[in-house]
Amino acid sequence: MGNILVVDDNEDMCQIISDVLRTEGNTVEIACDGESALSELKRKTYDLMVLDYRLFDMNGLEVLEKLKGITLPLYTIMISAYGSEPVKARARELEVHEFFDKPFDVNALLKVVKKALCKKAD
Repeated sequence: MGNILVVDDNEDMCQIISDVLRTEGNTVEIACDGESALSELKRKTYDLMVLDYRLFDMNGLEVLEKLKGITLPLYTIMISAYGSEPVKARARELEVHEFFDKPFDVNALLKVVKKALCKKAD
C-alpha cells in the first residue's frame, strides 16, 4: 500500500497508529520528535505523514514550515489534543489535508489514509 511516517512524542500513540497502519499492508516508520521527522523526510520518500501538533522540540506546524522547499508536497494528517481554531487554520495554510482531535477514531483515520493512498496511486 503506502510508505507512511508517524510522528508523535507519545510512544504508545506511535505504536497504536503504526500497528493499525501495518495491518493494512503499509510500511510505517516512527519519529518521536520534530528533528527526527525532518531527518527521516530528508532521507526517504513517504506517501503520507501522520503528524502530532505538540512535540518535544517543536510543534507540527514548525515541522511543516521547515519542510517547505526541502521535500515534495506530502499528504499530511495532523493529530492533536490541542487543536484550537488558530492552529487548525494555520495547518490548512500549510496544506494539512486532515486534522483529527485526540482522542480520535482509529477507523476514521484508517479510512482517510486508505483514500489518500488510493488517490496517490491513480
